[in-house]
Amino acid sequence: YGYQVRLAEAENWPDLLEAPTGAGKTEAIVLAWLWRRRYASPAVRAATPRRLAYTLPMRVLVEQTKKRVLEWLAALGEADNVGVEILMGGDTDNDWDLYPEREAILIGTQDMLLSRALNRGYALSRARWPMPYGLLNNDCLWVFDEVQLMGSGLATTAQLAAFREKLQTWGNCPSLWASATLRPDWLATVDFRAKVETGLTRHELMK
Repeated sequence: YGYQVRLAEAENWPDLLEAPTGAGKTEAIVLAWLWRRRYASPAVRAATPRRLAYTLPMRVLVEQTKKRVLEWLAALGEADNVGVEILMGGDTDNDWDLYPEREAILIGTQDMLLSRALNRGYALSRARWPMPYGLLNNDCLWVFDEVQLMGSGLATTAQLAAFREKLQTWGNCPSLWASATLRPDWLATVDFRAKVETGLTRHELMK
């Protein structure tokens, strides 16, 4: 679809993506990130985060998304160049953070990914907490899909985005909230409210 191409070629990554079910927003996000990171101009590649943290509210969505992402990477011949890691209860790869230089797509439930971003990684020993904490808060594109199902985790995503913007990060670390029914005021937390009120950038399906 045209909006998928525009997302990949956009000068700046948006804050919001609202697309109805079946419109291909997962394809748009993952393949836009991949194109910008692997095939775009050197300047765009350098500005595109090394890691993509694709955050979902339910386990079944994680499994479905992993299957599709692996198919896309295989079709593009990128399976050996980009790691795909799953983070959800009972199925957690604890080795991805040992390779910070590698481009990776991390697909997980919100409890697993957000706990690591908060330096309290579920299913990890305390000694390991700082490793994913550092990698997820630097040089990482955060994507929050199906946000209408995230509950209190949604406010956490906005606060983390505000902290990263205020304290600064190494490398770009933007956030993108995606849903078929998305209301910006859902993100109006104490430290993120000002950005919501000044207007979040939205990627439109139609132009």
